[in-house]
Amino acid sequence: MRPYIIIFSTMTIDGKIAAKDYYSELSCPFDKMRLHLVRSEVDAILVGANTVKIDDPKLLLKYAKGKNPIRVTISSKLDLDPSANIFTSPPSTILYTTQNSLKTKEKLVEELKKKRVIIRALDDLSTCNIAEDLYELGIKKVLIEGGGKTIWNFIKEGCYDEIRITISPKIFGNGVSIVNGEGFEGLKAPTLRLIDFKLCECKNEIHIMYKKL
Repeated sequence: MRPYIIIFSTMTIDGKIAAKDYYSELSCPFDKMRLHLVRSEVDAILVGANTVKIDDPKLLLKYAKGKNPIRVTISSKLDLDPSANIFTSPPSTILYTTQNSLKTKEKLVEELKKKRVIIRALDDLSTCNIAEDLYELGIKKVLIEGGGKTIWNFIKEGCYDEIRITISPKIFGNGVSIVNGEGFEGLKAPTLRLIDFKLCECKNEIHIMYKKL
């Protein structure tokens, strides 16, 4: 068993979530409220290690009311800064890593434990294994917010249920793709089912929702 998983991201017209200089401010105020409403409805928010390093997000509710969800990140090398915003508490943070990293990064592990970070070491850091472990911890609904490599890993393994995308009226030409991985061969690419779309209240963005078949 695994949680229900929603991937939510805002991208440019050309499918980028960040420019070549990692600039990623794409959402209008209404899109931020839309994202935070989803945050208020899930048990956990998950982002990859690169997102923690580059964006240093707090992953807290700001534009919607409710309880802050648990924060989750994945770092196989355990090379994160313990002063990162994601490690402030409350709410709780779960960090997934490997047994080998636990042994080689003992000082960092102790610092994180002092911050009440829950460290889970798995032999296999595949997205499906992580999702199953989250379910065993009582987490039934997860929001994936990025970055591109993390989104790719969840899609590659088919470990998701919905994709919600806002299209921002920008073109970067280069940068980080919303799904940033080795890619599928054409005939093997997944096809999703469109379940909803709407013109954003700002009148200059479109929000679309797909479900995995």
